This record gives sequence, structure tokens and C-alpha cells, in this order.
Amino acid sequence: MDARYKTGAERKSAEERREAVLGVAMAEFAARGLHGASTERVARRAGIAHSYVFKLFGTKRDLFLAVTEMVYERILELLQAGVREHPEDPIWGMGNSFRDLLERREELLVVIHGFAASGDPEIERVVRDRYVELYRYASDASNADPERMRIFWAHGMMLVVAAAINLPSLEGKEEWVHGLLDARG
Repeated sequence: MDARYKTGAERKSAEERREAVLGVAMAEFAARGLHGASTERVARRAGIAHSYVFKLFGTKRDLFLAVTEMVYERILELLQAGVREHPEDPIWGMGNSFRDLLERREELLVVIHGFAASGDPEIERVVRDRYVELYRYASDASNADPERMRIFWAHGMMLVVAAAINLPSLEGKEEWVHGLLDARG
């Protein structure tokens, strides 16, 4: 588990407990999706009472939405970092930063589970709004023409799928994988 998410019996503030629950819930939703996830498992792994999960988040769906929002915020932060680090070619910088998510597979699995759970109108709205926000940010920050944006976005979505099926584990073992995952496309 990520060291940022403390669990156990030590005294924690409500915000620290909330962060711990979000970290554990991310792993749970990444592995099992919205409908297969267990708030009991989340509570146990976070070291809190099951009822406290609901006090913090309301419902399992609300917890899923909070995790989804957190993941999309992290992706936006990565895109912004890529622009800051490569102002001469922001779209390349964003792609290079986004590739770092391959090492944070759970986050990308949450993205995929968000797509899958979009039969729920509230989840659909959040996922769509955040997806559009990322696209608009990338488009505005890069000032790329529509064709370059389509290529960039398609490559990013391919990276999401690649992470889901754990293609990065084949890098160095299968030559074709490096070319597929290369941020330069």
C-alpha cells in the first residue's frame, strides 16, 4: 500500500482517516469495480469502523465518486506538470508525464471502472465532466490542432488499456511493447 495512506490504530485526524480510506478504496475499486467492491474490506484495511466509512462518504457510490475525482485530479496534475516541464512542446510533455501513470496501475483501473459504471447517471456525469476537463486542458495548453489532439488522446487511451492488461510488465521482454508505450508515439 502507498505509504501516504496511514492505517492502523494510531490517532489520526478526520482528514488523515479520509485519505487513508480513499487510498484503500482506490485499491478496492481498482480490483473489483463499483459493484464488486466491499466497504467492509475498505473499513477493515483502513483500520476504522465500517459505519465510519459511511459517515465520511455517505454511500459506496459516493466513495467511488470521491476516488474517481481524486484519480482525475491526479491525472490533471500530471498533465500540468508535463506542460511546466516541457513548455517548448507541451503535448509531448503531457504524454511523457501521463506515461508515469503506467506505474500507478490502480489509478488507471479506477478510470476504466468509472467508464464501466457510467450506466449510473451521476457517475456518468462525473466521469464525462472530468474526462472533458482533461481533454480541454490538454487542447488549450498545447494549442494542438484537432488531428494532433486525436492522436495524442488516442495514444493516452491506449496507455490506459495497456496498464489495465499490464503490458508494462512486458517491457524489456518483448521488443514491440516499448514502441507501443513510447510517449513519442
